[in-house]
Amino acid sequence: MARKKKTRRVSDIMPARKVDKKVELPKGKQGKKLTRYELDAKAREDKKKKKRKGLASGSRHSATENNNNHQALAKKDPRLGSRKKVPLIVEFVNKPEKGMTIPPMKVEEKVAKLDPMLELEQLENNECLNQLLDALDAGKTLSAEDQQFVDDCLDRIAQLMDELGISEDDDPEEDLLRTFEKIDINQFR
Repeated sequence: MARKKKTRRVSDIMPARKVDKKVELPKGKQGKKLTRYELDAKAREDKKKKKRKGLASGSRHSATENNNNHQALAKKDPRLGSRKKVPLIVEFVNKPEKGMTIPPMKVEEKVAKLDPMLELEQLENNECLNQLLDALDAGKTLSAEDQQFVDDCLDRIAQLMDELGISEDDDPEEDLLRTFEKIDINQFR
């Protein structure tokens, strides 16, 4: 004889459990506390109600299409977009029209002006210039480019010294010697 699998269904054979019975919550008794059994039943009912959220099946496509059409018509802004035709082929974009040429733009070079004192210090501390001047003092001959660089730097140094009012001829030792020779000692007695 074959065995039958046990089921958990409520049937006529099995007695009804408390959980399976429909519980009617007392509505008129506000002051009396609910029992644990009644609270559990109420929680199950609330949970069933929460599960039923959402829209009806099949309403996804029909309802939203109508809303989207109305929104698109209402919010269309006349300032957006352009009526000018855009060429889709690159050849027409790069070719100028008949007799129309675009003049090239002139690029203005912006030369950053430094403070004359700062520029003078940079030129005096220039390693390349100092090496070339040492080579000239040693009696070596320089290439045309190096000689041009040295001349430009020395001219710029002279120009900056004139702007700042610094004279190259002032030698402090000779100046002191001249003042010493010219001083009349009798003035200080």
